[in-house]
Amino acid sequence: MDENFQVISAAKRVQGAPRTTEAELRERIDRSDFGENTKGWARRAARCESLGGPGWGLFEAPPIIERGEGSLLFDVDGKRYIDLLSGFSVSGLGNCHPAITEAIQSQAAQLTHFFDFSHPLRIRLAERLGELSGIEGRTRVLFGTTGSDGVESAVKAARHYTGKPYVLVAKGDYHGASYGTIGLTSRRGMNAPYFPGGTGGNVGFFGFPHTYRQGLSEFGGYGMEALEELERSLSGTYSPYADGSDNLVAAILVEPFQSSSGYYIPPKEYLARLRDIADRFGILLMVDEVQTGLGRTGTLWGYEHSGIRPDALITSKTLGGGLPLSAVVAREELFSSWKATAHINTQAGNVAACAAAHVVLDIITAPGFLDEVNRHGLRFKEGLERLALRHPSLDYIDHSGLYLGLEFVGDPVKKTPAAELVSKIRLAGLREGLLLDHGGYFGNRIPLIPALNIPDELIDEALEKLDVLIGQAEAEFGIS
Repeated sequence: MDENFQVISAAKRVQGAPRTTEAELRERIDRSDFGENTKGWARRAARCESLGGPGWGLFEAPPIIERGEGSLLFDVDGKRYIDLLSGFSVSGLGNCHPAITEAIQSQAAQLTHFFDFSHPLRIRLAERLGELSGIEGRTRVLFGTTGSDGVESAVKAARHYTGKPYVLVAKGDYHGASYGTIGLTSRRGMNAPYFPGGTGGNVGFFGFPHTYRQGLSEFGGYGMEALEELERSLSGTYSPYADGSDNLVAAILVEPFQSSSGYYIPPKEYLARLRDIADRFGILLMVDEVQTGLGRTGTLWGYEHSGIRPDALITSKTLGGGLPLSAVVAREELFSSWKATAHINTQAGNVAACAAAHVVLDIITAPGFLDEVNRHGLRFKEGLERLALRHPSLDYIDHSGLYLGLEFVGDPVKKTPAAELVSKIRLAGLREGLLLDHGGYFGNRIPLIPALNIPDELIDEALEKLDVLIGQAEAEFGIS
């Protein structure tokens, strides 16, 4: 299909699609269960903020949060919520961690910003990340502000270093929503209205393998055969004139586990096979650890479960302790192949954010911390398994550390996705003081993203609430 035609078609779809209106949002606010302070602030947000924000998509009306304390959040009416979002892993050590808060306050009294220039905290952080990355040989680090920013920088560097234009990503991966990353993100069709995005359209997709739906004729998914197809494409199987040595692929960019799509965990051999493919065809393997990194999966990095070493990794979210910070850690040659001023980012490696990051690394790498993450994760998993015995809609649980993905179905035999049931659970959770996300290829998943240091008593309370919420939703939909 002609690229210009695709762009025009996407634009027409956007123009003709239903849009969110302020009047609609005000109606949703009015019928919500929030207190009057929250409703008042929500109306003001609907009046002055972009209507394309995520809060209005995730909730009928989003809570207006005023303060946080560990794994708890409180809205402007004082209502208490158990936080199973953790700012989508940004608050990986909970809200307002005392040691992180102290580091930010102390640094703010000395220096908060120094453009994209080196400073002692940034230099030391680069050294620490290189040592912790697990990347073989000498490393260099490129700092930024967000996960999207980190991905853009990694792709930019890979294309410059290799001189090749293409990047290969897994279907369903989320690598950002900025204009420079939207073409790399295929999660639930997010990129269609913006095709080709800042990537120039030089992106190829392959299937992400997941055991649960592999081989189903309806609502199916991919198995490891998806990588055989990728390998055949690269090797020139479909062309008698090529052997793969002249491929135009700069990098394979993947999430070790597929996060924003719904917390899907692939087979352990997934990354190992990609590592082998990358080596044989002279392609960089870059892992997006923005959500999986820094302890979320029970190891420091998600890729460690597969026993491989990447050429580059991207980390953000938890790294900044609540402040915007990203880092791309890569083999030395990737960031020494371009001239000075080849890449500039005004806020990269913000001083206060680097101060917070050092505390984050101190905590996560302390002896026994990851053991506790795995213990908390096991407590959550065992509790969820008990819920699954009582609730037939909860049919599958992805689990690694505190990385938990729950799959809900209307029919456990056909594995019919129960998207409406998930929506009911999530919205009722807000009413009952439980902050939940939703996802899944078919909108039928609930990922749980608690703080890595969530107390046992809040895990148990969250499980009790989920038990009630799932039961109520199943009763409404006649699932028994």
